[in-house]
Amino acid sequence: MNGFVLDEFDREIIRLLQQDGRMPFLTIANRLGLAEGTVRRRVAKLRSEGLLKIVGIADPFKVGLQTVAIVGLKVERGRIEAVAEQLSSLKEVRYVALSTGNYDLVIEVVVSNNDELLTFLVDKLSEISGINNTGTSVVLKVAKEDLAWDM
Repeated sequence: MNGFVLDEFDREIIRLLQQDGRMPFLTIANRLGLAEGTVRRRVAKLRSEGLLKIVGIADPFKVGLQTVAIVGLKVERGRIEAVAEQLSSLKEVRYVALSTGNYDLVIEVVVSNNDELLTFLVDKLSEISGINNTGTSVVLKVAKEDLAWDM
């Protein structure tokens, strides 16, 4: 975070943009009692500090990617970072996390169908050295997905 401290205005700007990433700066300014230029500068600073990203997120099920799976991977101890980096470069992998518990890494895989998932699990993962074991759970339905963080 480079020593950047969020004040209450920054937090409110982030909250509003989490609700609607396309909310005009003027609307945010009016809601917070700030000048539009102040909001614009604060958003630019939050983005440059890496504290805020504004992106469009598609629902995989609605864009033809019908198979979503969570895969846990047990990895050779000295290879965790390298395996995470390789997994991060694969187009099917949407999320990579180093974790504690039963698995060293947890990934989210999004593909068109079960055949593509099988190909990913059998062929693509076998090309990555250091993976000892995997456990896969197919997501049947997403009950909640909230990308906003409460601050």
